[in-house]
Amino acid sequence: MKQILLVGVFVSIFIGCTKYNSIDTGLAQKKFTGNMYEYFHSNSYDWDSLLILIDYTGLKDYFTGEKEGYEMITFFGPTNNSLRRWMYGFKSYDNMGNAVYTYHSIKEAVDGIGLEKCKNILLSHIVKGKFEVKDIPRGTGSDNESGVVFTGGSDNTFRVYSFRETYNGVAETGAMRLYIMGGINFSTAIDVASTDIEPENGIVHSLAYGYIFGQLTGQTR
Repeated sequence: MKQILLVGVFVSIFIGCTKYNSIDTGLAQKKFTGNMYEYFHSNSYDWDSLLILIDYTGLKDYFTGEKEGYEMITFFGPTNNSLRRWMYGFKSYDNMGNAVYTYHSIKEAVDGIGLEKCKNILLSHIVKGKFEVKDIPRGTGSDNESGVVFTGGSDNTFRVYSFRETYNGVAETGAMRLYIMGGINFSTAIDVASTDIEPENGIVHSLAYGYIFGQLTGQTR
């Protein structure tokens, strides 16, 4: 009987930690031994398009900790889905109404859109310093004074706030989430899927799959 009770307690603790304190997105590996660039290499399913973009735009040193002034960074990271949404957003339609895509690879997109523009969009997701969820003030999407306004690596600004979700109908008992208000006049709401992924040179907050690369600055085209 004691053994059954102990098992029940451990199961309850496990469920409580899973439901209340984190969101399982498949990206929530927290501590990583290695730099941010190496972390992306460890998960090609979500980051291989980003790695191509980093290498092709010559920005690798920002993610290895070797760039002066960017030794420790927070990266609001667009995954493969976000980059594909951006790339395949450049299209036209033939006489039959079928989509004709302008670009078929990340390198093609960079060449067509312009190297400097693509660099700036990627840099806009980088913030100097290390900011975990616990460092982000509470807020809401409608309160423009809440949260914190960050300056990205391309001198862009965006607002980030933390919010504890409702769980089982009870407010303030769910997972702590991050949300971003970006774009022109902070008018674009952006979801953060996984938070506090921690390689040795900073923090990665992974953006939701629905995010389109460039929405942070309003430059998806």
